[in-house]
Amino acid sequence: MDKQTYWEIIIHPSDFLDQFTDFIIQKTSCAIEFFDILPTPSHFAIIYDDASWQSVLGFDILKAKKSKQPTQIVSRIASNEINIQDFLESLQHFALMLAQNTQDSVGFCYHIEEKFNYDWIKAYQDSIEPVQCGRFYIRPSWEQEVKESYDEIIINPAFAFGSGHHASTAMCLEFLSEMNIQGKTLLDVGCGSGILSIASCKLGAQVYACDTDENAIKECNKNILLNGVMLNALWQGSIADSPMDSPQKYDVIVANIVAFIVKVLHNDFRTKLAKNGVLILSGILDEYKFDIIKAFNDFDMLDTCCKDGWVALKLTL
Repeated sequence: MDKQTYWEIIIHPSDFLDQFTDFIIQKTSCAIEFFDILPTPSHFAIIYDDASWQSVLGFDILKAKKSKQPTQIVSRIASNEINIQDFLESLQHFALMLAQNTQDSVGFCYHIEEKFNYDWIKAYQDSIEPVQCGRFYIRPSWEQEVKESYDEIIINPAFAFGSGHHASTAMCLEFLSEMNIQGKTLLDVGCGSGILSIASCKLGAQVYACDTDENAIKECNKNILLNGVMLNALWQGSIADSPMDSPQKYDVIVANIVAFIVKVLHNDFRTKLAKNGVLILSGILDEYKFDIIKAFNDFDMLDTCCKDGWVALKLTL
């Protein structure tokens, strides 16, 4: 009996990571993951032989390993939901248009493979380990060890982003761990797996969360039930799509999303953040740090954190 298959597509752009990410999300409507090429890759990295990578517009895997752009975009799409050749052609066309608009050299390399769904789930389950971030201990449901001195969060592997292993998520959890948010209103923008919403609930906040991805909302709902917490509201869409009875202002806003979207949402953050409230931004590559700081120069900087080439900012009005 045939099992459902999916395409695992790994794309390494020469530059413009945010723009490639946004295009892929818009084109596929699927959640994505990020993996970095590091001198010593983590056991979560997906590694394939150099010869299996395809070069587009003169950018190959050897150039990728030497470039300033360490990050690969991983997308997994059900085989029956996409014409893979059309997708690759549209991605190449996008790169050409981006090069024309920026007057810069733009290319990418990619690895693509069709896999059975159970392959990646089993591999992830076999490899995933619990992780400690700030005052939180994050484990999958099949891991029985507990840490009584930590607030426990149970997250199972899924397409939705956020398990605590990626630096951008870990830095958000560390910032939240240092804050007293008991009874405060908090908005989690781009909630993904719901890990930051769950952590905030465990810290006593009144939590509202949103994500534009339907699959992320489904996974967030699953993880909320798994952890026995309750959100005040969860909706598919962005900040502007919030329910009528949601707060006009939030004491805390956290957004672990790509830098390009962070800039787009600047005015929404400013409108929705309460006076003296805290805005946590993450998912920002180090090379975009000063660009984001400049874009948010109407906020006051409280703290910055850097880890594995990623940056998180803690701001206030």
